[in-house]
Amino acid sequence: MKSILKGGALLATFIFLAALPAHADSGATYDFQLSGPVSATWTMSENPTPFFVEEGTAFAVDVPDLSMDGGPVIDDTICFFNLSDGGGLNSVIALPDFYGRQVYMGDEANPTFMTGFYNFTMDDGQTETLCITQAPEPTTILLLFSGLAALGLKRKREAVN
Repeated sequence: MKSILKGGALLATFIFLAALPAHADSGATYDFQLSGPVSATWTMSENPTPFFVEEGTAFAVDVPDLSMDGGPVIDDTICFFNLSDGGGLNSVIALPDFYGRQVYMGDEANPTFMTGFYNFTMDDGQTETLCITQAPEPTTILLLFSGLAALGLKRKREAVN
């Protein structure tokens, strides 16, 4: 009986800690993977702070970990364009111009990226695919495991009875 009470108290503490609100700067990131004639990968903060903003048109963000076609990691600047300017993106050093969808919502000074797959067209007519994914926040993972632990305890308890 004591072990059940200890386990219940531990589980309650675990669930309480998991339910605490996440900090605004939780370290969550977006992973970008570009595939097609040009391949590239990079990571960005969940709440990027653009250093250049043209409202209703575009914004630019520094990306310190751009890797293109399996080459070395470089520090680059990526510019994301609103649909009013043709959508798409490009970079200052490595990436060519890609036209197509707008991959963010909100205003350019405070953008939020939309996860998913996006097709873009390059100047030469070739097609590229951009995949944007987001790693789950640590509290989400903690809640998942606490729920699984609670289910496991319930099953164990039912098996004993």
